[in-house]
Amino acid sequence: MIIYKTKDVTVFQSAMFQLNTTVVATKDLVLVVDPGYLPLEVDEIRLFVDKIRGDRPIYLYFTHSDYDHIAGYGAFPDAKTIASKEFVESPLMETQIKDLIKYDDEFYLNRSYAIKYPEINHVITRDGQQIVIGETVITFYHAFGHNNDGLLAVIESMNLLIAGDYLSDIEFPFIYYSFSEYEKTLNTLQKLANVNKNLILVTSHGSVTDEATDIQKRIDDSIDYLHLLKNEPSDVRFNEFLTEKNYHFITVFKRRHQDNLNLWRNQLS
Repeated sequence: MIIYKTKDVTVFQSAMFQLNTTVVATKDLVLVVDPGYLPLEVDEIRLFVDKIRGDRPIYLYFTHSDYDHIAGYGAFPDAKTIASKEFVESPLMETQIKDLIKYDDEFYLNRSYAIKYPEINHVITRDGQQIVIGETVITFYHAFGHNNDGLLAVIESMNLLIAGDYLSDIEFPFIYYSFSEYEKTLNTLQKLANVNKNLILVTSHGSVTDEATDIQKRIDDSIDYLHLLKNEPSDVRFNEFLTEKNYHFITVFKRRHQDNLNLWRNQLS
């Protein structure tokens, strides 16, 4: 379903994981970010893109390689693709596809397209790299930490920041790769928020916000969680944190917190 819409930006949200797919329409292109997740939802997004595209090219941008974010790739065979160099070289690409197939099998999901790992046309190799299509300029920043191949995207002409799996209002940080890199990504997000107080923040899960105070709260909440993890990781304190921040999906979040804690201890040692 559509949860956010302006003249140029439409955000669809899946029933699975509250995963957001962003569709950005400029005079030069239609940009689709992380198309997913359920087959009928992907079909709806594809129909919407076909309705608005006219003669503009379609670009798919993958914020990172987690299986839920690449699920709809096959529905856009005519699109040009964008992702990081690390995405292209990921040693986990087979694992991501196996996970996608596993959950499709588990829930009896049939897709109208083949499931495969995305082939990338435009590879982002450096922090701050831009793609320019006509008058549309998209700036990309490394966003490592959650995993090792993430990107942020900024379209300054629209005040639009697409943040991937960072700054969600329904999730604390899920860290699969590196704590130090996660902190670097938060620093990048803080700098972007400081420079532009009129940002529209689209995260991969949860709600869209254009309130500077809300964006800052999300940054602060992420920092608070990292502090808790490093200094006060007890179950009691974590449960208090969930209540304080109004997080709801307690069963899975307790598992994610334990995963984070295990990774933190491994990286310390």
